[in-house]
Amino acid sequence: MKRMIIVIILMAVGIVKSSAQQADSVKINRVSYIRNLLKTDTSTARRASDIQDNYKQALKLVLSNEALTDRQKRAAVDSLMDEKNRQLEGLLPEAQRNLIIPTTERKRTWKRDTTLKTN
Repeated sequence: MKRMIIVIILMAVGIVKSSAQQADSVKINRVSYIRNLLKTDTSTARRASDIQDNYKQALKLVLSNEALTDRQKRAAVDSLMDEKNRQLEGLLPEAQRNLIIPTTERKRTWKRDTTLKTN
């Protein structure tokens, strides 16, 4: 019985370690992709990747928060987008920013969505 528990624990540790290695591998590939896309150094690519990753994590939290109305979520998303772009602006010249920031997220000059349902 003890051996079986030890084997299960070792398997679980192996799975967790494998997951962590895969996450590291994805991160390395993402940084490499950004470095090649922007034709920049690894340090700058890593910082740009971190900014984008932090934005995505915060975005997931906002969108999954059921306590917020749609209007509050939109305002929070806009704020997160502005902060991400501000950070990238401090890191990258405009030509490089244009390569990694989607057109719809650069300068939001469009009119407010009037079809938005209010809660």
